[in-house]
Amino acid sequence: MLSLLLSDMPYVYINPYKSSYLAAQQELNQLKQESVRITQRISQLEETIRTLEPLANDEGVAPTAGLPELCRQILMSQPGFAFRAVDVMQHLAAMGVDISGYQNPLAVLHTTLYRIARPHSGFSKAINEQGEPVYVYNGRKSVGQMIAEG
Repeated sequence: MLSLLLSDMPYVYINPYKSSYLAAQQELNQLKQESVRITQRISQLEETIRTLEPLANDEGVAPTAGLPELCRQILMSQPGFAFRAVDVMQHLAAMGVDISGYQNPLAVLHTTLYRIARPHSGFSKAINEQGEPVYVYNGRKSVGQMIAEG
């Protein structure tokens, strides 16, 4: 009975190499596409490096202003914006100013910013919602006046 069932069933030959062949073809196509993408990216990076190399090798001009003046410039660059000392330190780093030589750079910045924020100087100190001291340049207005104006 079993032999009768098997003889009535159509026989389909599956080439065992066909699936390996198709998989290899598919992988080759994927790798070729990836190779094109990688080649394009390499070209982009080489162009970026050529463009940035002269700038990266340039030592630049060291800031001639002292730390208080640099802090004033940073605060004045965005009037009304509340800078934390960490924000000022990041801006200084972006300007190429390294203050890591101080034993406690944030303490130096807090002291400098506190001294800048004198009454009627246009610079003020306040406390933000997180309880952190912030420093603001607002022209000749105090932080209290700015808050009152809404």
